[in-house]
Amino acid sequence: MKTLLAAVFAFAALGLVGTVPAKADDTPKLLGKWEVTKSASDTPVGTVIEFAKDGKLLVTINNEGKDLKLDGTYKLTGKKIALKLSLNEQKIEQDLTVTFKGEDGMELEDADKKVDTLKKKK
Repeated sequence: MKTLLAAVFAFAALGLVGTVPAKADDTPKLLGKWEVTKSASDTPVGTVIEFAKDGKLLVTINNEGKDLKLDGTYKLTGKKIALKLSLNEQKIEQDLTVTFKGEDGMELEDADKKVDTLKKKK
């Protein structure tokens, strides 16, 4: 359980960064499901993050064969993204930075400069 909570908090501390800085009109690129393929933070590889058109966010973390789902919201402004997640009674808020890698990749960088790589799911 400690590992699971660490992963949840690590996700909340993620920032989005890569080779192409995000712009205000990059929201369409962000939409859809993204899977963590490489993690330098405590976010487990295989975590799926879904960004919806309406500013809603769903994070699915697999913990010992069971999926933990966190609901939340996001707002992309320039290369900054503001996340608000809920886990039971706990609220997690974090401002992040985003950069995309082509059409189907992005990297997440947290406040400690740890980078996670995500690939867009088809």
